[in-house]
Amino acid sequence: MGFLKNSTLTIAAILMGTVTVTPATAIATLSRPHRPQVLMAANLRSQPIELSDTGAQDDGWSCGPNSAARVLRYYGHDVNYATVREATDKKLFLPQKFRNPLNNQWVEVRTGTPPLTLQQVMQRWEGDRVKRSPQTNFKQLIKLVRSGKPAIALVRVGSLAIPYLGSIPYLHWITITGADPQRQQIYYTDTNSQAYTFSYQDFQTKWNLGLDRDVSMAIASILKNNGVEARTIVWVDR
Repeated sequence: MGFLKNSTLTIAAILMGTVTVTPATAIATLSRPHRPQVLMAANLRSQPIELSDTGAQDDGWSCGPNSAARVLRYYGHDVNYATVREATDKKLFLPQKFRNPLNNQWVEVRTGTPPLTLQQVMQRWEGDRVKRSPQTNFKQLIKLVRSGKPAIALVRVGSLAIPYLGSIPYLHWITITGADPQRQQIYYTDTNSQAYTFSYQDFQTKWNLGLDRDVSMAIASILKNNGVEARTIVWVDR
């Protein structure tokens, strides 16, 4: 039991993984700068927001700063992926690899940006207008993006299964750019600079994270203590 307890604590020191996924359903790549528009509630858009290409992610941790750069450029700031990544405080990240106690081999787990850190780096440009919302209602997200405000969402894209100890979830930031209630589709831009869609059902499954499903209590507790909660978004409220 002591071995399993120590192993669990070791594995629980992993925060977030950022694995880029490539869904099969893709829409056009969005590359033109776009300024926010004021839309009336009766005129909510079904087409996705157009975001500038500020650079594709090229490391294992910066999906958050990558997504933030797109949103900040949308609001008129002269930034790119490298600018926002450089401004992000990396001291808050946990180790990107650990030794598996079951086979004594090193395992690489891509760690990412905690929600509060992402909010704080965006506040360098947008101040208190940058909002962070855990446990967000799905209808609120739909209304937000259809009113012309892109939202950066934390989703689960996979996991590392450890026998007897549970799974370490791989978490990833993507930018939600729109929703189509008629087609039941969510539009988003991934950190490879490509635009894709999820069905409503698939998106909500990934957005709910499943921390209480197959993740050990110790790992889930560490994640929650670092602000990782289901249905988290970060956005600019203007």
